[in-house]
Amino acid sequence: MKNYLAIVLLFCLMPLFASGCSNNDKTPATTDAASAKVDVDLTEFSQTMMIAMINNIYATPDDYIDKTIKMRGQYSSEYFSNIGRRFHYVLYIDDESCCSYGFIFENDGTYPDDFPEEGEDIEVSGMFGRGEALNQTYHYLAVDEIR
Repeated sequence: MKNYLAIVLLFCLMPLFASGCSNNDKTPATTDAASAKVDVDLTEFSQTMMIAMINNIYATPDDYIDKTIKMRGQYSSEYFSNIGRRFHYVLYIDDESCCSYGFIFENDGTYPDDFPEEGEDIEVSGMFGRGEALNQTYHYLAVDEIR
């Protein structure tokens, strides 16, 4: 299955690599400093490609540790009373509304004052990292700003 996913991703990404063969030494003048720091911009992908990239990130998380990932989706959160902690999520709901894909994100804000309403559309950029809760490893985006 892993080899199949790698082949699918290779063929899906080939046009992106080919289109990037021009001289890319300079950042376009329209690119702001924040977007120049993004390693994986999921906002630029189609639904199929974004889902494939998210699956690849979770299948090979070590390849993305300390990389900045940008994503749009709906805000969601859940409080776990057994550990006294709230987890925040940015979730993309697919076109059929059957599945959601996304990330836990961490932010220094105070809940609920510094967070959006449940289900609100947001955009986040953050460094992909690893944490632990209840003896389970999880991955998250360390987000500075929620837009």
